[in-house]
Amino acid sequence: MQTLVPGQRLQVTREGNWGVTVQGRDADRVVVCAVGADGGIIPFAQGEGGRWQAPSPLIRETTLEVVAYIHDDRSGGFVNTAYPIHVEIAGQAYVLPEPDQQLAAVILTEIYAKDGVWRAKISNEGFTFGIEAYARARNLRDVQFPSRPGRNPDRPPRGATASGSGVLIAPGLVITNAHVIEDGTALELGRSRNKLKPVAADLMHDLALLEGEVDGDPLPLRNTAPLWLGEGVLAAGFPLMDVLGADLKVTTGNISGLTGSHGDVSRFQFTAPIGSGSSGGAIIDEFGNLVGVTCSSLAHGNMRERGSISENVNFAVRVALVYELVAAAGFTLPDLKPSLNNDRRDVVQRLRKSVVSVIVHF
Repeated sequence: MQTLVPGQRLQVTREGNWGVTVQGRDADRVVVCAVGADGGIIPFAQGEGGRWQAPSPLIRETTLEVVAYIHDDRSGGFVNTAYPIHVEIAGQAYVLPEPDQQLAAVILTEIYAKDGVWRAKISNEGFTFGIEAYARARNLRDVQFPSRPGRNPDRPPRGATASGSGVLIAPGLVITNAHVIEDGTALELGRSRNKLKPVAADLMHDLALLEGEVDGDPLPLRNTAPLWLGEGVLAAGFPLMDVLGADLKVTTGNISGLTGSHGDVSRFQFTAPIGSGSSGGAIIDEFGNLVGVTCSSLAHGNMRERGSISENVNFAVRVALVYELVAAAGFTLPDLKPSLNNDRRDVVQRLRKSVVSVIVHF
């Protein structure tokens, strides 16, 4: 059985049968389908032993991507734990390469025609935040993916739960991302189960303000001193709680860009690693002052059309937008002096009292 490498291209025929076999620990959480450049979804039929069989013929008139994804990605998990994955093309079996990054949706192969010949490009790129992030990148917001029936790919099934992060910025006032609580019917704090209610939202900048009984100390907002390129930062939040546990996670990095995607001045880029569930968490400077709210990550698969690979490109909403949302909602922030203590142990200890997990019920 031949082991393939990322970027390798195989010549294929339109008549060849396609099958994918998922053999790893989390094989039962993975779904396989093909997605056409026209937005059409071609489901694979699930068999025994992690076998997924494509309809014949798989190749149509349009470019296709064969995608494997965690069907319940809102509760955490990555396709990586489902490897090894084999693909069978016209009776020939190949071993697919495992992604270097932790991805909840992986593009296994890209099928395209060049000079009248159909080819399959081997890819192990994808999206940390799962099939929903893939759908947004392909502008497939109204497409229903297999095993996610009857809903928009951005909307979880009713009765499900999801988790995100939030930051205490005033007594009883938590800032998070708008997309964290989208479509939620009830919100609560992870550590106390106290109820939260949304009181304001800025959908354009992906921010939401929550109110409730929250124990802890608000973080000071660094709203006057500008960010500088290369500045060291920490990211604090609650990624993948079902996998990594319900305690706070803190990672380090630096500010790698002063604008967001396409020069968006409301955001900045940072390199501290994050994961699903980090959204709404705190980005702080070395003294523990809030400089941004974690909002998204750029999976390096997004850049494939440009022939580039991007790693650790994450985005945060600038704290100035938080300040404006609070003011517009009629709330008052406490008069907290910026912290000048950069002892790492002290900084992290303060984060434990300021960054919270947010449980969303649907």
